[in-house]
Amino acid sequence: MTHATPSVRLKTLVAEGLVERTPDPDIPQKVEYSLTEIGEKFRPALDAIAEWGMECIEFLKQNNS
Repeated sequence: MTHATPSVRLKTLVAEGLVERTPDPDIPQKVEYSLTEIGEKFRPALDAIAEWGMECIEFLKQNNS
C-alpha cells in the first residue's frame, strides 16, 4: 500500500458522506477525520471487525509458535 492509497480511500469516504474531514486552522498539516452521523451507524460493524481481527491475531500467534 502506498501513502496515496489511504488518502484516496479517505477522500472517497468523505465524498460518500461517511467520514467528515476537519482541518486544524492553526496547524495546516493537521487534519482530523471522524465518522458522520450515518457513519456512526456503521460503528457496530467496525467494532465487530476489529474484535475479530484481534482474535485472529491471537489465534495466529498461538498456532505459529
